[in-house]
Amino acid sequence: MSATEATVPDLDITKAPQPAKAATKTPAPGKASPAARVRRRAMTERIAYGATALGMAIGPQLDSGPASLLSSIGVTALTGAVIYEASKPDNDGRIDGHRLLRACQAGLPVLTGGGIYAASVIHTGTSWWELVAPAAWGAVMALLAPITRRRGITPEATELPTDAARDTAKDGEKGPQPTGYGPYADWLARQWHDAGVAPDTQLTAFEQYRPDRPDFRCIVVAQRGKAVPALSERQLAAAFDMPEGTVTLEPLLGSGPGRMVLTALPTLQEQARQADTLDAMWASNVAAQGGAAPGVALLRYRTENDRLVLQVAAPASKTIHLDHSKLCSALGIDDPSRLVIETDGIRQALISVYRTNPLMNVRKAVPDDLVMDDKGRISIGVRHDGKPSKVRLWDPDQGALRGITAGATGAGKSVLQLLLLLGEKRSGVVSWVGDLQGGKSLPEADGNTDWFAKDEGQVLGMLLAAHAVMKYRERMSADRADFALNDPWPLLNITLDEINRLLSHPTEPVKRTAAILIADIQKTGRKVGIGIRLAVQSLHLKDLGDEEAIRQQGKAGMVVLMRTLSSSTAGMGLDGIAPPGFAMENIPARIYESGQIEALFNGEDDEDGVSTAGMAYVFTDGRAEFMRTFYAHKTNGRYTDLAELFGDEPPVTLTPEEIAVAGEAYAQRDNPGYFEGLLLQVASTEDGGFTIPSMLATTVSSGSGSGSGGGASAPAPKAATIRDKILDLLAEGPKSLKEARAALPDFAHNSISNTMTALREEGLVEPVSRGVYQLADTDD
Repeated sequence: MSATEATVPDLDITKAPQPAKAATKTPAPGKASPAARVRRRAMTERIAYGATALGMAIGPQLDSGPASLLSSIGVTALTGAVIYEASKPDNDGRIDGHRLLRACQAGLPVLTGGGIYAASVIHTGTSWWELVAPAAWGAVMALLAPITRRRGITPEATELPTDAARDTAKDGEKGPQPTGYGPYADWLARQWHDAGVAPDTQLTAFEQYRPDRPDFRCIVVAQRGKAVPALSERQLAAAFDMPEGTVTLEPLLGSGPGRMVLTALPTLQEQARQADTLDAMWASNVAAQGGAAPGVALLRYRTENDRLVLQVAAPASKTIHLDHSKLCSALGIDDPSRLVIETDGIRQALISVYRTNPLMNVRKAVPDDLVMDDKGRISIGVRHDGKPSKVRLWDPDQGALRGITAGATGAGKSVLQLLLLLGEKRSGVVSWVGDLQGGKSLPEADGNTDWFAKDEGQVLGMLLAAHAVMKYRERMSADRADFALNDPWPLLNITLDEINRLLSHPTEPVKRTAAILIADIQKTGRKVGIGIRLAVQSLHLKDLGDEEAIRQQGKAGMVVLMRTLSSSTAGMGLDGIAPPGFAMENIPARIYESGQIEALFNGEDDEDGVSTAGMAYVFTDGRAEFMRTFYAHKTNGRYTDLAELFGDEPPVTLTPEEIAVAGEAYAQRDNPGYFEGLLLQVASTEDGGFTIPSMLATTVSSGSGSGSGGGASAPAPKAATIRDKILDLLAEGPKSLKEARAALPDFAHNSISNTMTALREEGLVEPVSRGVYQLADTDD
């Protein structure tokens, strides 16, 4: 098979984790042999002893204070404690002599040297022995090199068990005694004994590389005076029933032929071969000129259950850029949802390759998922790596949030919106919902939210009331810091589903009023605890009423991209929100375990695949996350399991003062007839002859429209000041001073100019050009 034909599944890398320790092997050309490495370590150790001896001779003459004495005594005592710990018996009352001997070898230089140094510090004056003792210590330690020698210490069996001692209780068979290294080591020892390839030897000092892997290392020990027999690779492999060539027997450094190192790597050796294949595939298909990502290097990889993680980097001075489709092609991946790219936006990236789509099966939501934590987050699903997918309902540092969700019909927008609304109700957040499909998109939320609007007129009234509440909170918090949750007002989140129906309304005054209200709430609502989320079919401007400002403000918050009907939608959504170098593919409608092309070739029915509803890319805080919402089952057109999670408690509502400010629209929110009249009134307003304050006045007029009944009319808001009027005027878009003066004929020209200057100094407005102003972006 050529490099271009190789595929990741053929590599089978996810079955072979990397070893925690390197296996013993023949040194490559140009590398030091084991004996040379031992000599180099011994030489380094001896040089260290010489330097230490010199310090022991000079140090006490320069500093004989209590600190020097206490430090030397402390180090010596600590070393003694380590040796004492090694001398303690285990649970069976046995002392590990191997461990104790190694501890003594390591502690010998410290104990003797520390004693000499402490004696020199205690002794007053200078004596000949204070110079001779360190020199003698250095010479003896250099001769013994105990640190180097301890590496070669292994347990020695002077007497192997007799046949009687090896008898076991299992069917009267003879076999080795328990090794003391666990069941797997006992089983290996029995395999070795039963194979009979090396009689009069036993296995000890077992070291298993991974508890879930058969790879191990141990010492083969012969009886005193005898050598471990030479065995072929075939005999060694047969003893443990492992592939030939994966079991080796090599000399033990520092020991004679009576002790040998036995290493078995049935999976790790295969992994090394596969790693070479992966490196070759990356070099030829990805990094080569004309490849999927020319010049991008594969730094390292790791494996998990059914997941391969690659860390890659662009060349120095280059920014990482990975094309999702090209990488899938280069690595032989037919399901794009099996490959996930995450970048740091600079040079490096992590690529996750899954054996099958990691989000094929996701559990249902439980109540604990939907309660806001101290960071304002709830769990709405599962990330591709199995971790919870958490999103914010609000940010303690920045206040309320805005966002936009794009997805085609059947992509899972409704479940996502319901999970967010569930989190709001269970976390004490006021929820206002505008379902512009007549309440058919989110019927489970009807009766479980404070306001549930079902058509253009009701949503327009909701926006007018929300804007009035926002202005009320702005006035009342003029001398306060940023919004504090429930102090004194609750968080208010507005969800608008299929908002394109209102923003594309055929009546210009209705369309324009809605756009002004949404844009102003997006821009300034977060400071006073009013957030707004939009759900649309795509991010095309036509689905947002050609309102670029609304799209940009929505993208400044949380953006969720689900399956769309247009591949270009993904590109628009990524502009300015995804990390540099990030690329994604549109999520398919269905995925197949054997791949889409294979399914088509085999003539499988379209319905045989698994729906991708709920899969999405979530963009927030400059990060991209591939996830899937919790599973929800629909029965008779309703998500009954989610409806049950809403519970029977009444929804959270506004404070009494805010209810009064929200006016007649809020009081009549359950009266559709009232909003029919409101929509007609707004639609009949001559183009350009209205402002937000005049529209707000509509919500407090008890006689408007054809609605009857409902609550008493709310008191009219206070008369707007010149400051309020200028801010409301600029909410419609940039205005010159000349236009502001023409729109506000009741105020003197100098007053308008002075107020505009004051607003600019307060950071509420900013100049666009000479004499032209707009509302400042208060997000920074």
